[in-house]
Amino acid sequence: MKTMIRRIGRGSRALGALALTVALAGCDGLLDVKLPGSTPEEALDDPSYAPLLVTSAQGQFENAMSTYTFNAGHIAGELIGGQSALGDIPFQRRDIRSLDTQGDGLYNALSKARFQADDAFKRITAWTDAQVAGRTQLLGQAALWAGYAYTIFAEGYCRGAFDLGPPKTRTEMLRLAKDRFTSAITSATATNDATTLNTAYVGRARVELQLDETAAALADAQKVPANFSRTVSRSTASNDRRNTIYNRNVTSKSLSIDPKYWNTTYAGVVDPRTRLTDTKSLAADGLTPLYLQTKYVADATPIRFASYTEARLIIAQVQGGQAAVDIINALHTAAGLPAFAGGTAQQIKDQIVEERRREFFLEGRRLGDLRTYGGFEQWTWGKNPYVGYEYGRITCFPLPDSEVSGNPNVEPAS
Repeated sequence: MKTMIRRIGRGSRALGALALTVALAGCDGLLDVKLPGSTPEEALDDPSYAPLLVTSAQGQFENAMSTYTFNAGHIAGELIGGQSALGDIPFQRRDIRSLDTQGDGLYNALSKARFQADDAFKRITAWTDAQVAGRTQLLGQAALWAGYAYTIFAEGYCRGAFDLGPPKTRTEMLRLAKDRFTSAITSATATNDATTLNTAYVGRARVELQLDETAAALADAQKVPANFSRTVSRSTASNDRRNTIYNRNVTSKSLSIDPKYWNTTYAGVVDPRTRLTDTKSLAADGLTPLYLQTKYVADATPIRFASYTEARLIIAQVQGGQAAVDIINALHTAAGLPAFAGGTAQQIKDQIVEERRREFFLEGRRLGDLRTYGGFEQWTWGKNPYVGYEYGRITCFPLPDSEVSGNPNVEPAS
């Protein structure tokens, strides 16, 4: 019989005896919120905690998103490791396995984000409008963060398991995400919460496209206003609040950018979306040429996770033809690149995937795209040209053994 292991963020008591610390960058600067240490779970049944529960879920998602962007960047062939940080080596080898405890950090962070958002939604649902000011808006925000947590699980993990339940497939996780986004849209519409509404429209269109619900994806994407962009905040308040890619690439020089991004051009013009700096030196391992990304310029640089740009690329993929060519060329104009001439339906689709590779560089999107569109053998497999080992051939993160051993409804992967 399995030993029942209950880990923070995975079970119904995840908030019990837990000090929740959240640091969020708001419009007026850094907001630090902390619950009292050893807060018993029953205290969180107090409706006055409702705003803090949602803020905590957002903060946990933001930290998980930064970690995922870093770890998925290795598996998806955006980053190449400098082999100087022991805990990063399985990711750098693109060979993370279920027994590797290094994978627990990412899984725990995402699990906490997912649980806290779902738990906040459940608690606030049980309270009344009289007990919680702005209750409907808070419900929409909690559902939003749950939706994005499920989305990342679906895009990055081979399978999922939640609240000691049975394993979920990628499709099942995408449907869970869609359900949460739909709840967010309903609440945000009722309260005129435009930020939550537009973020949820992007998220729902994103998962609908992966579910091949193209008409629904198109309808949602078309609702996103021009210039909309949503980011997760980063700061120097603590290590888990830092932009992980900037910290590891620029500050510690413990990783570089994969050679496939070293000279990303279009018709001979350097693409600024993936612009790099060649330091003419080596990473911390003394073997890997050090190239620095320029997208994130400080520990506090935020990470984009929903945008009008993404909505436009979804529209391009669904509509195809000249409509897609026009959208691609609008992106090229913004980037100062020559126009795309178009071509066959397949050539246009291939260019859309390439635009996604460039637009969402180091934003945690490439792994999900490779799983959706293919190309692992072209972009991520093979041999490390500087350290010499063969990369692993994984295409998704495995459910860690720590989850399998603690969940009676999940068996080890075959």
